[in-house]
Amino acid sequence: MISIIIILIIEGFAFFFINQIFDLTLVDYQIASSLLLSLNTIVFVFLLGKYTRNKAEYIILIFAYFMRIILLYWDMYGSHIFSLPNSGLDSEMFHRNAVNFSQGLSEGRGGSYSIFLGSIYSLFGEQRIIGQYINLLFGMFTIILLKKILENIIKNKEVYLKVLIIISFLPNFIVMNVILLRESIIIFLVTFSLYFFLKWWKRGSLKKLTYALLLPIIASIFHSGSIAVLLSYIIIMTFYDRKKHRFKFNLKTLLYGLFGIIFFYILNTLFSDLLFVKINSINSATELNKTVQSYTDGDSAYLETLETSNPIIMILLTPIRMFYFIASPLPWDWRGFSDIFAFIFSSSFYLLTMFYGFKALNVKENKYKNLNIALIIMALVTMFFFSWGVANTGTALRHREKFLAIYAILFAVSYIRLKKIV
Repeated sequence: MISIIIILIIEGFAFFFINQIFDLTLVDYQIASSLLLSLNTIVFVFLLGKYTRNKAEYIILIFAYFMRIILLYWDMYGSHIFSLPNSGLDSEMFHRNAVNFSQGLSEGRGGSYSIFLGSIYSLFGEQRIIGQYINLLFGMFTIILLKKILENIIKNKEVYLKVLIIISFLPNFIVMNVILLRESIIIFLVTFSLYFFLKWWKRGSLKKLTYALLLPIIASIFHSGSIAVLLSYIIIMTFYDRKKHRFKFNLKTLLYGLFGIIFFYILNTLFSDLLFVKINSINSATELNKTVQSYTDGDSAYLETLETSNPIIMILLTPIRMFYFIASPLPWDWRGFSDIFAFIFSSSFYLLTMFYGFKALNVKENKYKNLNIALIIMALVTMFFFSWGVANTGTALRHREKFLAIYAILFAVSYIRLKKIV
């Protein structure tokens, strides 16, 4: 992964200096970007062998890569025939504001992602395809990280390959990797964080735990809801005794919980405008209701009449909104084939994973039980964070993908125990 990043940085500076000398035209950029993607593809295919242990893994990752390349070019040049899901208004906004930033203007509503994208444009020129290709690479890096996590957890080759295939070819995840949205980098950062957290879980490394706690904060710069991962870690660390390998509740855990609250308070005090801008703008149940209603634009809105006027009603309605967040589009809301497709290849994965996760808790002699509980806590906390901030299917499809890594590992550890596979 580092090799690819270094190559991209070198290419970016090369583009920058060449453009200063020759003043490249749009056609020149298109030719150069196509050559760059071709060269990088050859390099990536060659380097991929370092991250695979056998031919089966290599073939899976190669197909995953080229499927993304095909859809990337479709989004660039075939969207007039039909657009990929979630490619449109927001992706155009990010591109427009990134161009503005690269020209020395304000990044506007695009925030940190437009600044990140605009910095890329400053090197490579206003080449949208480069930004989308970098998203693609973040997607492949995510798969490689998940593969490493699975290697350390799942010893059964058949189950390991099944889960690897699922995460490599989930349609909505593929789309998030190739369109111009911030989800791909957030998914990568959350996965990287989970990778280090599980290192701490297994070996108790303070260094790895520090990385795990820092990465969701970085992800929150791109979207404040990503901080939910950090909160879930704090909850798990509060109640889990890593040395005795069991969850507990006593005075010590309460003190840890108090420390977690203080930590969050400090973060909120120092970085509220950067990390919690959306959360801090809501100060009452009435304001929350207004915010939710503002997210119901379009014909994919759900639970439009489900309003909250006080905290008690909000608490009672939250489980319903959490369910809709991972399950939409539900059958009674289907508008056509696209919704059916989304339910089969996205909603069903998240629903099945949660079903397996809770069911696996009842399996006797489950060596993954504590990890199972921890992953369920992560899933529930992230669902809770987004339950009132999301009110339509398209947005839910995007935001729940941020936490794909949590569900992928939960699916693996629960499936292997339910099937009683060693």
